[in-house]
Amino acid sequence: MPVFGIVPGNVHVSVSFLFGGFCNAENVKQQFALRVLSTAALMAMVSSIATAAFADTYDLTKGSVDILAEGGKQYITQWEDKGNDTCVKDGEGKEIRDREDSDITLTTKDETTDETKTTSNTVTITAEDGNTANVTLQDVDIRQPDSYWSGNTDPAPIEIKGNGDTNLELNGNNTVLSGNKKHAGIEKADVNGTGTLTIKDDVNDNGKLLAGGYDSGAGIGGGDGEFADTSNITITGGKITASGGYYGAGIGGGEGGNAANIRIEGNADVAAFGNGGAGIGSGYQSNGNSDITITDHATVEAASKDACGIGDGHNASGKVTITISGNASVNAEVRSSPAAIGSDTSSATVNIEDHADVTAVSSGVAIGTGSGHDYNGGTSTVINITGGTVNAVTRSNESKPAIGTVDGNLDLTINSSTGKTTVNAYTTSSDSLPLIGTADHYDSSTHKYDSISPSEGAEYNKDGSSNLGEDNAAIINSYCNTPLSNGTFNAPETLDSAAFHESIYFRKHILSDKNKGDLTKVVHNRKYMEENPNIDTKKLEDEDLHDWKLVGKVVEPTTEKDGYADYICSIDKCGQTKHVVLPKLTPEPSEPDTPNKPDTPNKPDTPDTPDTPSTPDVPSTPEVTPADPAVTPDAPAQDGTAPADTLTADTTATAQNVAQNAEPKAAAPAAALPQTGANWLAVVGTALSGLFLLAAGFVLDRKNRRMN
Repeated sequence: MPVFGIVPGNVHVSVSFLFGGFCNAENVKQQFALRVLSTAALMAMVSSIATAAFADTYDLTKGSVDILAEGGKQYITQWEDKGNDTCVKDGEGKEIRDREDSDITLTTKDETTDETKTTSNTVTITAEDGNTANVTLQDVDIRQPDSYWSGNTDPAPIEIKGNGDTNLELNGNNTVLSGNKKHAGIEKADVNGTGTLTIKDDVNDNGKLLAGGYDSGAGIGGGDGEFADTSNITITGGKITASGGYYGAGIGGGEGGNAANIRIEGNADVAAFGNGGAGIGSGYQSNGNSDITITDHATVEAASKDACGIGDGHNASGKVTITISGNASVNAEVRSSPAAIGSDTSSATVNIEDHADVTAVSSGVAIGTGSGHDYNGGTSTVINITGGTVNAVTRSNESKPAIGTVDGNLDLTINSSTGKTTVNAYTTSSDSLPLIGTADHYDSSTHKYDSISPSEGAEYNKDGSSNLGEDNAAIINSYCNTPLSNGTFNAPETLDSAAFHESIYFRKHILSDKNKGDLTKVVHNRKYMEENPNIDTKKLEDEDLHDWKLVGKVVEPTTEKDGYADYICSIDKCGQTKHVVLPKLTPEPSEPDTPNKPDTPNKPDTPDTPDTPSTPDVPSTPEVTPADPAVTPDAPAQDGTAPADTLTADTTATAQNVAQNAEPKAAAPAAALPQTGANWLAVVGTALSGLFLLAAGFVLDRKNRRMN
């Protein structure tokens, strides 16, 4: 029998060969196979025992937690009193100090009462370069006391540090609110490391997170001062609500802080709010570069009072790049002049691609740059809409563009290179000015812009061609007198009373699906009527610049009645028609030319008198002399046939030919076929003989082996 000896902490395994009953020549292979299988099973058992990882749930109400990922392992320490270097003890009385745990779960829920309690204890997670920290938030409620005037020096409720990777899994309902004016709710400051933070819900149990910053801190991202800049934050799942403090972004930088590589993807459902800082992006007066990506099937709602919904904070002076792609759904709104998506005063690049569904509402420019003045002496706004559906609404009474900029350079591209594109530009005013371009000539007395100059990309040439592209899947509609209804933002109450509150500042504005206002212009990106070279395009031109396709045939005009031609716009989602009347013809006949007088014909010459014919001579009488016959024919034979010597050579040859042609030719002999039937029995006999010899050889071989 096998002997397995296992001693905790010192595993020893002894294996003896116990399959003695099988130890003979015939079962060597079976014995070897059983040994291999048993050894593999033992190795698996030992391996599982040796590598068993400790996994536990830690109650944050008992003390703050430090988590460290280094050397390929993860450790946790829970402090009872960090100042006195005392740790919390577990149920067995052992200190939770530098305890290895590869799968840590944090909670504030009481196991006995199932009640989620509130604590001010904090969590610090440090992932060293090349290591990954894995932590689950399970019904956590951390709320720090309001400490604006107290000079609280406590850290953020949750701090992410190091150059490694940190994964936060969301289970249940989690709340993390900062009460310290210098820190975010979940703080990831570049000064503490530029690793990654991924917030996810891989378990797909509808995990939720409410994160709130205080004063200068973001909801998720940077804090104040040296903690303001943030980077490398990715949200892939869960329902996330984040609200910054008074100057911090909902998700992104703290006051003066940039937001680099902020990604919302997967199936994440995110709502982010700011006041002075962007909903998603940089904080108040940031001066560096920020970039935000929203993709996949993510759903995002972002709003701010004095900064961009998605983009820069108020009075930013850097550059922001925003990309919305995939099947993402985005709704962004700003109460004041900054762009809902883009920048307030600095340079911005906005890319909308694929099948994204984007709605932007602002009191100024909806998508682009709000005012276009930065501290570097000028701005550059780049807008690329190459797919999706875009609704841009300006609520301004100053005739600002819905898409574009108030001042500075504008580089605009609208085509369908990544997907079908529909752009709807709206204004709530009665202005029928172009809604895509750059506002010009501000009149300080009327507080309005005199005009909007379309960018080069939005202009059309005299022949109807445009620089927007040549794919007919793109369409631009402009509306005025657009009504908006009021809704509500799900903005959270934070510990900062000056932070964004929808009840204080403004309500969400909703665009009606049915009543979009008055359609003033439709723009398509195709050459106008180029497919109809025989039609006078000058008679058919209008301000709409549709891609007209002829319906039926052209009825040509006559001198008695008008003709006509019917057209329909072939651009996707348009379908507008046009009836063109071709005026009847009114020809003016010309006076015929006077015919030329014909020439007088010449008088014919008088014919000559013919000569008198001479009298013919009288012919002489010929002498008649009968000629002797050359040959006297033989008398016919008695049988009535001609004599033989009267048949000429030609007659004989002809007769021979006729006889030959009449005689049928003998068929050529067929090729000889193999006579298979004659050898069939021989083949069968040979085959049977061969089988017999093989059988005999097999029997002799077996007999020979038994004898040996």
